[in-house]
Amino acid sequence: MSSAIISLVITEYEAGQSLGAIVANRLGERGRQAAIRGGLWQHGRRVTADTPARAGETLLVRLPPAGGYRDAPLTLNHIIYEDDDLLVINKPPACYTGDTPWDTQGSVLAVARRLLAERDGLVPTLHLAHQLDAGTSGILVISKHPRANAPLQAAFNNGQVAKRYLALCAGHPPTVTELITGHGRAAAGRWRLYDQTEIGKVLPNGQRVKRAHTQIELRRQYGDIALVWARPLTGRTHQIRLHLAALGCPLLGDERYGGPTTVAGMKIPHPLLHAAELTLPHPRSGRLLNIFCPPPSIFAIVLKCFV
Repeated sequence: MSSAIISLVITEYEAGQSLGAIVANRLGERGRQAAIRGGLWQHGRRVTADTPARAGETLLVRLPPAGGYRDAPLTLNHIIYEDDDLLVINKPPACYTGDTPWDTQGSVLAVARRLLAERDGLVPTLHLAHQLDAGTSGILVISKHPRANAPLQAAFNNGQVAKRYLALCAGHPPTVTELITGHGRAAAGRWRLYDQTEIGKVLPNGQRVKRAHTQIELRRQYGDIALVWARPLTGRTHQIRLHLAALGCPLLGDERYGGPTTVAGMKIPHPLLHAAELTLPHPRSGRLLNIFCPPPSIFAIVLKCFV
C-alpha cells in the first residue's frame, strides 16, 4: 500500500531550521507526527527531524495511507520462543512487519524492540530474518544478536527452513496440488505470475522472472470455502496469495487478488493467511527448532458459520 506524499521546497527563510520544525510549521500536527514517525525523505533517503534544512532542496513528507498511525498490537505474550540469539513472535494480522516509508515506530519490529527494552532495561539489536505480509499472521523469526544474522539468512536462502501456512480460501481447491510458475512485477508495478517458460526472462524494469513453487493441500471443504495447507518451497512476495488466486481459490479477505471481503454477512478485514509451522536450524547450536502457532480467532469465527 502506498502512502500520501507531500512535496515541500525549502525557502531561504527556512534554511538552517530543522526539517521537523519546518514540517510542523507548514503542516501542523500531521507534519509533526510525520517527523516523529520517520516520514521525512530527501534525495531518496530517510532523514531525521533534526536535520538542518538547506534552501532550494525538496523535502518529501510521507503520510500513512489511511491517514493515521497504528502501532502493532504486540505484547510480551506474543513471544513464542526466545533465547540469546532468537526471538520468535506470533505476529498479529493487519500490521507491518518492518519499517514503512511513512513510519519507523509502529511495526512489529519496532514495538518488539520497545517491549524488550522496557523488560530488560537495554535496547536490543533486532534484525528481521524474513518478512510476512501486513495481513498475514503467525510465526515471525527475528535475530537478537548480530552473530545470528548470517546463519539465519543462509538457512532461509538455502532451503533449510520449512514453512507451512493455514489459509481460508474461496472455491473448491484440489485435494493436493503443486504450482510452479514464474513470478515478477507487472508493468504497473504489482506482483504477478508468469508462465513457467518465462522463468529467467528479463522484464522491462530490469528484474528477472523468478521461479515460484507452492504445494497446496486441502484440509477440509466447508461449502464454498476451504481450509488449506500451503507450503511455499520458494519465498516470493505474495506467492501463496497469487498461487491460490491462480487456482481460482483466492484467500478470503484478499481483495487485491480477487478474494471475497464478506463471508456469510461477515466482513473479512484482511487476507486469512497464517504462518502456522516453521522448522529451522538454530543459528548457533545447529539444533532443529520446530515451532507451531495456532491461527487467530477469526479463523474459528468464520468456520463456525459453516459447521
